[in-house]
Amino acid sequence: MRIAVCLKYVPDPSTIEVDPLTGMIDAGRALYMMNPADESALELALRLRPPSGTVTVFSVGPVEADHLLQDALAAGADAAVRVWDDSLNNTKPIVTTILLAAALRVQQLPDLVLCGGHSVDRGSGTVPALLAEYLDWPVVTDVTQFELQSGRMRVQRRLARGARAEGEVTLPAILGLETGLVHLRQASLPNLMRAKHLLITRYGLEELDLSPQDLHFPAMTLHEVMPPRPRARVMFTPDSTKSASERVAQIMSAGVSGKAGKILDSGTPEQQADAILTFLLEQGFLETRA
Repeated sequence: MRIAVCLKYVPDPSTIEVDPLTGMIDAGRALYMMNPADESALELALRLRPPSGTVTVFSVGPVEADHLLQDALAAGADAAVRVWDDSLNNTKPIVTTILLAAALRVQQLPDLVLCGGHSVDRGSGTVPALLAEYLDWPVVTDVTQFELQSGRMRVQRRLARGARAEGEVTLPAILGLETGLVHLRQASLPNLMRAKHLLITRYGLEELDLSPQDLHFPAMTLHEVMPPRPRARVMFTPDSTKSASERVAQIMSAGVSGKAGKILDSGTPEQQADAILTFLLEQGFLETRA
C-alpha cells in the first residue's frame, strides 16, 4: 500500500512579531515549522503503513522546505518530494493543488493521500477537495477518525455543533484530517543526522510537464463598491369606497386593524358568565345545543 502525505511549511504563530516602526510583520524573526494538521496526517500514515508499504511526503515550497521534509524522513517516511520553480512566488491553494497533483502522477499515484484539513497561515481548507477534483478521486474532509477495512476506509468526520457522521469511502481516496488527532513521534538523533544526507526529489515545472501559463489564473478586479440598495417599502393605500373619516382612520392606523376588547365590570358573576357565553357563541367558538 502506497500512502502519500502532503506537508506544508508554515510560520510558527508564537514567533510572529510586528515591526513597531513599519507596522509590518518582521519576517526576519519568524521561525517556520510543519503545519500541525499535517503532523497528524504524517503520524497516522506511519501507523497505517503495512510492512510492505511506503509513505512518501510531498511539499510545495522553496529550498527552506527541505528542513520540513528532512524531519519527515527522520520520523520514518520512506521518500520525500519537493515541488518548486524559480518563477513561482507565494502560491495560492489552487496553484499548490495543481503542482501536487502533477507530482503525484509523476511519482506513480498512491492508494491513499492524507492532508491536513487546515493550515495555520491561510486556513482555507480547500486543498484536499481541489486535489480530489484534479485526480478525480473521492474525498472526505474534517476527518476525526479512520480505519482501513479491506480496500475501503471507514471514516468519522466532524459536523457542526459537535455532531459526528460516519461513512465509508473506496480507495484510492483523499482524506483531510483535523488538527491535533495525534502527535508526531519524536525522531531520534541518529535518524535526524541520517535524514540530512537522504535524497530529496525535486521537481520543477519542466519535470512536471507544466508551463507558467498552466498556473496563471486571472485575478478578480474590483471596479466599484456600492452600498446595498434599500428595499422599497410598500405604502398603504386606503380603501376609496370608505368615507373620509374611515379613510383617515385607516391612514392613521396604517391599515392595521386594532384588536378591541370589552371589559365586564358590572353585573353579577352569573350575568358576566352569560355575557361571556354569548360572545363565544356569536364568534363561533361554541355550538348551540339543541
